Amino acid sequence: MAIRGDMTMKKILSIIALVSIIIGTCNISFAKENLRETIISINISEDFKEWDKLSKEEKNKTIMPTATTINMNDKDTKNANSFMFGMQNFFTKVSIPSKYILTQDINVPVKHQGSTSECWAFSMTSVLESYLAKSGEKAVIPRYSARHMDYATSETFLDGKNPIGYSRELKSGGNSAMALGYLTNGTGAVLEENMPFEDNEEKIKLEEIQNKKPVTRVTDAKEFPTINKSIDSQGNVTYKKDLLNTYTDEEVQLIRNEIKQYIMKYGALSATTVANQANFYSNPKDPIHSSSYYCDNNLYTIDHAITIIGWDDNYSVDNFNPNKKPKNPGAYICLNSYGTESFADGYTYVSYDDVNIEKNLTGIMGTEEISENKKIYQNDFYGATTRLTMNPLGDVGLASIFSKENMGEEYIEELQVAVSGNVKMEVYVNPLDASLDKSKLQKVEVDKTTLDATYNTLKLKNPVKITGDKFAVVLKISAEEQYQIGVECNYFDSGITNTPTIFDNVSANPGESYISTNSLQSWQDFTTLTIDKYNFEESNLCIKAITNTKDTTEPDTNTNTNTNTNTNTNTNTNTNTNTNTNTNTNTNTNTNTNTNTNTNTNTNTNTNTNTNTNTNTNTNTNTNTNTNTNTNTNTNTNTNTNTNTNTNTNTNTNTNANTNTNTNTNTNININNNNSNTGTGTTNNNSNGNTSYYYNGTVDKDLADKLLPKTGTDIARWVLPVVILIFIISYINYRRYRDIKIK
Repeated sequence: MAIRGDMTMKKILSIIALVSIIIGTCNISFAKENLRETIISINISEDFKEWDKLSKEEKNKTIMPTATTINMNDKDTKNANSFMFGMQNFFTKVSIPSKYILTQDINVPVKHQGSTSECWAFSMTSVLESYLAKSGEKAVIPRYSARHMDYATSETFLDGKNPIGYSRELKSGGNSAMALGYLTNGTGAVLEENMPFEDNEEKIKLEEIQNKKPVTRVTDAKEFPTINKSIDSQGNVTYKKDLLNTYTDEEVQLIRNEIKQYIMKYGALSATTVANQANFYSNPKDPIHSSSYYCDNNLYTIDHAITIIGWDDNYSVDNFNPNKKPKNPGAYICLNSYGTESFADGYTYVSYDDVNIEKNLTGIMGTEEISENKKIYQNDFYGATTRLTMNPLGDVGLASIFSKENMGEEYIEELQVAVSGNVKMEVYVNPLDASLDKSKLQKVEVDKTTLDATYNTLKLKNPVKITGDKFAVVLKISAEEQYQIGVECNYFDSGITNTPTIFDNVSANPGESYISTNSLQSWQDFTTLTIDKYNFEESNLCIKAITNTKDTTEPDTNTNTNTNTNTNTNTNTNTNTNTNTNTNTNTNTNTNTNTNTNTNTNTNTNTNTNTNTNTNTNTNTNTNTNTNTNTNTNTNTNTNTNTNTNTNTNTNTNTNANTNTNTNTNTNININNNNSNTGTGTTNNNSNGNTSYYYNGTVDKDLADKLLPKTGTDIARWVLPVVILIFIISYINYRRYRDIKIK
């Protein structure tokens, strides 16, 4: 939370004193009495605390809530992660329709998870596919394997344990945090055709997942602020940030506007519900054929993942269960994973008032193709499993150390970081060694310095060559309000849970992650961090370095040595009308062995007018052994002005039997104006006629038998005066709003 303008000088001085202590000791302090004076804090969600009380069997049937949540705080109205009150609200009233569904623009197929617990995987693959369709990155939208996501993130196989698996067995479900770990660490996504869906979760051999080639990696992703709700007996809704603090109606609308704008721009969102309670459906006697859904009770644990693909602000309350109607109209349009014969052709309308629908919203905002030339350096293989809340009491440094894994040349090309909030960032690298000394840190320019997602990819404008056995990546973060950093955390070892969780395989080593609270002056190993009763001995910061095996800042330089032995039998009938201008700078050493049998009948009419300036320096050393039998009938009218200098070393053995009938009318206009063209290379053309968040999506099988099938499956351009007017009005509204809040 940002320091308020009415803060007394005494409080300011106390904070300065606190920061001074931190700088002097290189230890991180935490003031339990006043969290606003805390540099770093961790707040465990109430949903997670309740989930942690369940038995192991009950946990396997429900979705693990997020341990920490993203909340909108006092100053989030101007947060880069949200929208500004005045101007944005004006535009949203204009640009956001009252009803929208992705199927208006793209194909969003209904899928069927059968009797499996793969709802979480089906949801996240649909999110990925819809993003690619919406973004237009691919002409043909691939379908990705939910089955591979399920198996590749599980632990036990027929022939041993998966070295990259989470602490989970098949059939125990998963969640979107785990899915994002899988989608960012290079394990997935895998095409559906390479591991098609099967209506079972039987154990298989490790090689059956290890030999599947991942093709797409998520670079940017977003998790939305959590809207908790409590509903009284009259249906009145209270929107809660946490146990003590509430959202205003205006803040809730702000978040919903952001959700809607995301869907229109990027595609679907993964979400969660309570699936197996019949009274929440519009037709409790036949839930599976109900069209709408509304849960008003927080006592039921979340057990199912769905996908939000649209909304209808005017969806009537009369469409819901007559005995359980929400008080307010409006619903999200959701894609389920029980096939087209369920619900409304596979879709479900979930009330805005539903207590769970706005808790665990996860979306994708960027992807890249996985390349053999690229390598992912990461200490956070399992992704951001929790978050730490940072208060803006000075610049914070985050650092990760990596060991170079091969002998070849590598260039740091991009970074992926898990930081959310209105922050500014400077990026430094040390390509020589693991030192975090400021004198060794090299500041680099990246394509963006403010962040708008939860996972963010920063591309270096000039890739940096790694020159040592180790290298360091450093982020310097400044902010005016609270923000959050993602942490790969072992819940049980840190004391967050009473029992092991799916993140129990998370481990860390000293010397991998570091944090600084004094503008990079001194550093603390992250494994020594303690916050209240929680320790982070088995935790890493979520920073990845993506390298390339070649320097993409320099053009390719090719030197070709070719030895040519040509045996050509050519029968050519050519009628050519050519006007050609040629500019050549060649340094060629050619050794070729070609056997060509060509029969060509060409009728070409070419009119080329080229204005070239060529300064060519050519030195030719030719050793040619030619046996040529040529029958040529040529009619050539050529007007050529060429200045060519060639450096060629050719060893040619040619046996040619050519029968050529050429009628050529060539008018060549050559004006050559090329200065200092230098190239080393050859071009050989031979025509031989010869490619939620947090769901343990397990279904209660007995109840599922009764309820669920088991069948398998720009704004209009505004003229400048209007834009200026809008800005003035919005700024006045914002000042009025701020003045009201201050009063």
